[in-house]
Amino acid sequence: MKPLKSTLILFGSLTAFILLTYQESKLPDHSVFFIGGDNLYDVMKQDSSFSNNFIFWIVDALPELKTRIKTGEYLLTHRENAYSFVLKLLSSGFVRRKITFREGLTVRQIIEQLNKNSLLVGEVTKIPTEGSLMPDTYFYKFGDTRKSIINRMQDEMHKFKKQKIKLNKTSLNWNEIVTLGSLIELEAGNDKDRPIVSSVLHNRLKKGQPLECCPTIIYALSINGKTVNRTSITYKDLFFKSSYNTYRNKGLPPTPICCPSRASILAAMNPAETKYYYYISNLYTKETFYSETFQQHVKKKIMLKNVKKPCAG
Repeated sequence: MKPLKSTLILFGSLTAFILLTYQESKLPDHSVFFIGGDNLYDVMKQDSSFSNNFIFWIVDALPELKTRIKTGEYLLTHRENAYSFVLKLLSSGFVRRKITFREGLTVRQIIEQLNKNSLLVGEVTKIPTEGSLMPDTYFYKFGDTRKSIINRMQDEMHKFKKQKIKLNKTSLNWNEIVTLGSLIELEAGNDKDRPIVSSVLHNRLKKGQPLECCPTIIYALSINGKTVNRTSITYKDLFFKSSYNTYRNKGLPPTPICCPSRASILAAMNPAETKYYYYISNLYTKETFYSETFQQHVKKKIMLKNVKKPCAG
């Protein structure tokens, strides 16, 4: 009888343990945030998805299990059982989110976007070089640092340079290519226009003609604390004294004025073959019109009566 009694006691204890620990979440789908070193029992008690947290107390009590739980955001679904959630914690089944940086943002705008993301931690203490970050969509998890995202953006730019620099058909070096690419990014309305706008800017560079790109005015003024856009630029702004002002200075600005896309960088390296020296865009339809002579350019400006500002290439 003693072996039978021992078996019954063991079976009863195991059944009681399962009943105590096997519970289903009573809350709607939500995230549980865990930071490495936290007391898992306390975290789950505060979450209150389960009325009994005994299974989480066991995990806390076993260092070989506790150390496997990494900082992250874990999705706890309605009616998910405690065992399933523990396995998710132990297998690093955290939620992966994504953050998208659109083409044409400045480095400071990218850092502002990162700082607004409450799931990332840490500060970006060193401002990266303008144009050194690759715009794209990046995946991250709760607890990742903002600096790690910056590093990945820089790595993507270095990788792109290594892969594509051999395609460069111009005499420009990499910094000049990215600088020209940043102008193309903010001047071209679509992919079709990128190589044509690039040809206009290359033709002006070869001729020694000022590039006269409005985005350089906007960038120059922003450095000095003034906020303007294409529709608010005045004739006075065109004469603003700055090394970035391509109305006052010939050649490229000293650095990129934004973080350009891959497409714009490629366009800077591979301009279309045209005789165009001028372009003007309809700010409403985004359609761009090109001209070989200044006289043709003036006629197209008159034609576009709704383009009232002096911002034309």
